[in-house]
Amino acid sequence: MGVTINQAQAADPVPANTDRLSCIRNKHKVGLVCMRASVLAQIPEYQQEAQPSTEGVPMLEFNDEESDAAITLFGCDCPACINSLRQMRGVTPLVY
Repeated sequence: MGVTINQAQAADPVPANTDRLSCIRNKHKVGLVCMRASVLAQIPEYQQEAQPSTEGVPMLEFNDEESDAAITLFGCDCPACINSLRQMRGVTPLVY
């Protein structure tokens, strides 16, 4: 009678997808609105303008990419939607 010994080998699991979803509720959409973190990371950070408004009118500080992403996700780029997008990205909200 012979004895056969098989060694067990453990391997680290390889995740199928490391690109998590970031989801939020928004007043313009029913249910959750979700976007992949990798897509959200492609939106550049807002860089403050060098000069403030000459008319003394307060300006909301966001960029075209944020506006486009908010319109894509929520159908609107109002301050609440920009803030929802920023919350999904973990970025400081607009102050208005």
